[in-house]
Amino acid sequence: MWITLRNTAERGVARGALEFFLRTEAPESALAPASLLISWPPLPRGQAPTPEQFAGVLDGRAGPEAKVCVVDLPAGRTVYICTEKTLDYHVRMPGGAGFLHLAFSTPLSGTRGSMGNLCDAIAHSLRWI
Repeated sequence: MWITLRNTAERGVARGALEFFLRTEAPESALAPASLLISWPPLPRGQAPTPEQFAGVLDGRAGPEAKVCVVDLPAGRTVYICTEKTLDYHVRMPGGAGFLHLAFSTPLSGTRGSMGNLCDAIAHSLRWI
């Protein structure tokens, strides 16, 4: 587990990670851990693709088991990618500055269940101020 956490953190930093959250405790009925990596690979203002264009690019990379679509969150149009154990939200930033990436991982419990619902609620709580 330590190697996986270290590698995740190192890959995140190399790709512009801003925050990394790891849930280390859970009630007896829940499987853990869950993690959240937040990154923002900045683009020159106005050069970010539309969410639909970005979803098309990511769909080609995500693999056949992934669900890739564009959804409306309170923070705006978002590219959503869901696999059995990961949830990714690429939220278009105001002013065309790129996409804020929320990368959730629930390796033990999967994304269909209470931990997946928690990750979804966190993504839906994002607002620009």
